[in-house]
Amino acid sequence: MTEMKSRSMQELLNEIRYDRGRYPKEALDELINRRDAAIPELVKIVEQVAVSPSLFTDTPERLDHVYAVMLLGQFQAADGFAPFLHTLQLPDDLAFALYGDLLMNCGGRILGSLYSGLTVMEDDLVSFPELDAIFDLIDNTSLDELIRGIGFQAITSLVMQRKISKDLIQYYYHDLLQGELDDETGILYAFLIDSCLELDFRELYDEIMDAFESRRANTAILSPDDVESHFNNGTLMDKGYYKPIANIHKELGDWFEVGD
Repeated sequence: MTEMKSRSMQELLNEIRYDRGRYPKEALDELINRRDAAIPELVKIVEQVAVSPSLFTDTPERLDHVYAVMLLGQFQAADGFAPFLHTLQLPDDLAFALYGDLLMNCGGRILGSLYSGLTVMEDDLVSFPELDAIFDLIDNTSLDELIRGIGFQAITSLVMQRKISKDLIQYYYHDLLQGELDDETGILYAFLIDSCLELDFRELYDEIMDAFESRRANTAILSPDDVESHFNNGTLMDKGYYKPIANIHKELGDWFEVGD
């Protein structure tokens, strides 16, 4: 460990840049220990992904963008929010090529962990630009429904962490369930309803069941029986999608052999 502490920040970043056939736990631990110095450098990596994704997609062995966004999520570093959100909205669903399965397992939770709660006063009204940006992600019909669904995962995580108003989101979901969600596949409605269950929005029961009856929701993903099970028995469907990023080693344990 003494030798690792003597390494420069650039040496540590080089250690996590490529897949070298082993998990760089020591380098990641040192970056965690040197959090304040690491954050600006990690943000630069996430910004580079957003601006020049081909640098990463054309070099499949690059992994620094994965480690960077996970560490920033663990640090709750708000400077990573905008570039990561921009990456999610890259054309041709490039986010999948960049982050793969990590998006479905952690994407919404990363976004929620990077959320700062920024508020802006406009004409005596309070606005939440980061939350509005998540709404825009959900509304972006040029993206794959799974990427748009990351917005619902982020919102669920944020409400559970009490970073945004539960009442505000229930009102927003009510409008979406009325048919304001542009979704031809029904996948997004399944994400929306799943979020309603996790947040225990039983007041929206009638609207949820109407979404099934009108065939707006994809029943291959989520069914009316799932809704009944939750609201009648209190059975939650938590898949781990909504917990904040707290430990990069545990998060990446399915991809690498990570020791304690």
